[in-house]
Amino acid sequence: MKLSLGRLCIALPLVAFALVLADHGGSTPLHRSALWEVVRTCTLAAKTVGMPFPCEQVTLASDDAPGSAIIKSPLHKSEFLLMPLEPAAGVESPAVRGDDSAQLWQRAWETRGMVQARLGRELPRTAVALVVNSGIARSQDQFHIHVDCVAPSVERKLALYGPKEEGRWQLFPQALMGQRYWVKAVNKPELDTTNVIGLIASGLPRARSAMYRVNVVVVGAELADGRPGFYILANWDKMAAERLMDHGCAIG
Repeated sequence: MKLSLGRLCIALPLVAFALVLADHGGSTPLHRSALWEVVRTCTLAAKTVGMPFPCEQVTLASDDAPGSAIIKSPLHKSEFLLMPLEPAAGVESPAVRGDDSAQLWQRAWETRGMVQARLGRELPRTAVALVVNSGIARSQDQFHIHVDCVAPSVERKLALYGPKEEGRWQLFPQALMGQRYWVKAVNKPELDTTNVIGLIASGLPRARSAMYRVNVVVVGAELADGRPGFYILANWDKMAAERLMDHGCAIG
């Protein structure tokens, strides 16, 4: 089926975004605002013709919640990216640190349904990760949450050594893919009232003083008595937090 000229023009920013990542391996891209151009295109399409193309989904802003867009990653089978509709470079941006940013994380969590559909199988909550790379590790200067499988070794270590009750931040006792992280358990089944980046900024003073360097990972958890919750992990390592994901979604 041929694309109309209009749809082709709308698709060009996404094609450019894919080429930037593919040609440069996610580092030192030619155009660090390519993802923002995709967001703008999707927003325009949603508002003018009622379609999110080339995104998978666009949720327009309301009085009490920010807008967001979801795109299928051009590089991996089951990965999706969720971004706000307003410009925000990364975790250092005040725009993604307010209480209403919890809705972005909740929608990213709900996007695991798209991951499962791509894989053709259900995933336990402990197998799904939401990741934001730091400013020194990311390839794009538009805040985006990676949604995909967590590495099986990370899933196993979190199950064995992760805190089973909500409490203070603590240094995780094991290295995760060669990196050390601080971890905090969240005793909630959903993320709609959890200000992820706000918890990092308020609870880890060293992170708050250098938010541009902070990596963020959220993984579904089973806490004490089998209660559903989450682990929030943060560090300020030079390596991308995306290393904790398994884009091949191997069964551990």
